[in-house]
Parts: sequence; structure tokens; C-alpha cells
Amino acid sequence: MKNVRFDLVMHWLYAIIWALLAISGFAMIGAKFGWILNFNFTMADTVHRFSASAFVLITFIAVIHEIIRKIKKDNRPQPWNIIGRSGYQLFNFIITLLLILSGVLIWICMEFNEKAVAFALLIHENISYLSLISIIWHIFKKTHILIWPKNKVKQDIK
Repeated sequence: MKNVRFDLVMHWLYAIIWALLAISGFAMIGAKFGWILNFNFTMADTVHRFSASAFVLITFIAVIHEIIRKIKKDNRPQPWNIIGRSGYQLFNFIITLLLILSGVLIWICMEFNEKAVAFALLIHENISYLSLISIIWHIFKKTHILIWPKNKVKQDIK
């Protein structure tokens, strides 16, 4: 059996978990998107919390992997890696950290600090929209790379 690349597995685990978080998260917003899960807010909340725990775990593993790569001075490109030192991978890492921090704030302060929860919800929702836009851009950009071989594109340009 061929070796499966770590960054490829992490990428698709991250994508699946992010999709679960997006569906359950947007369903919890209320009347605007509640229809996604038939207005079953309890199920959406449960799915969101379990998916969020997996999301934090995957992010932690990716950070540890990147630290190990840095210690070993491994500069080989890992195009499927979910976090990185520049470009979309760095943007993704920053957005991920903001979503995790605001999500933890919502989860912890829900019972006793309404102002903190309101602020965290505002940040979390708006960053979620930004994340959705960036993922749509990412899929659009990478689909073209997969469909058109680079040599054919270069020939068409000339």
C-alpha cells in the first residue's frame, strides 16, 4: 500500500470537520439559516460542540506538526497542509485561531457574562462569513489547478 501523506489526510479531515461546523453553526443563527437543520437547534448545538472539539484537536496536531518541521528544518513544501508560514495557509491559521478563541469565549461565558458572549458571537459570526468566502475562493482556485494541466495552460497562453 502506498504511503498516505500526513498533510493530505489532515487537509480532508479539516475540510469535513469545517463543513460540519459550518452547517451546524449557520443553522444555529436562527430564522435566517435555521432551515438547514429543520430548526432543530439542540441537534445543531450538539453537532457544533463535538465538531468544535475535533476542530481544536486537529488544529493542535497541525501546530505540533509544524513546530516539529521547524525544529527539524524541514522546508519541503506541503501544499495540502492546513496551516503554514505564508499565503492562504497563514490566513487559514489566523482565522482558525480567531474562531477557536471566540468559540471558547462563547462556550465558557454563556451562563454569566452576556456582554462577553454578545461580543464573541459578533466576532465568531463575522469571521465565519469571512471563512466561508475564503473557502469558496480556495475551492474555486484549486479546482482550476486540478482540472487544467499546467503545461496545457502555458501553451494556451502563448
